[in-house]
Amino acid sequence: MKEPTKVSAKISAGGQPSEEDIAALKAAGVRKIINLRRPGEQNQPLDPDAEGAVVRAAGLEYLHVPVDPKNLDPSSAAAVTKAIEETDGAVYVHCAAGGRAVTHALLADGKGKSADAVFKKAEEIGAPVTDEGFKAFVNKVADGK
Repeated sequence: MKEPTKVSAKISAGGQPSEEDIAALKAAGVRKIINLRRPGEQNQPLDPDAEGAVVRAAGLEYLHVPVDPKNLDPSSAAAVTKAIEETDGAVYVHCAAGGRAVTHALLADGKGKSADAVFKKAEEIGAPVTDEGFKAFVNKVADGK
């Protein structure tokens, strides 16, 4: 797993963590891991159920919100935002490479803000939203378009 993208003091996002990465995330103060990968995706060292078991065994909270990157739905953004708001402490959101995760983390951090504000924050943290599908998703969730 490469270095997570720091979206805010509370939220980081990135790619699939290994068992070692989960231990490192805990040591770094993460309290909850949110997995956006769907069961059966390629290059998935831990399927969502196995990952949940590892995360819980490490003493962390775990939430699985399967997100199809080709069929993004605002309900996933709402679920991730709610889970982050309910967590007392840092949260790591992940998918395979980080695109879905960073987009959902940005929306959670930018709750109530315009899509332009979300895109501006993405640029500021060095994680610009370039995928057209993700751009449309941010517009839909943030601005209702």
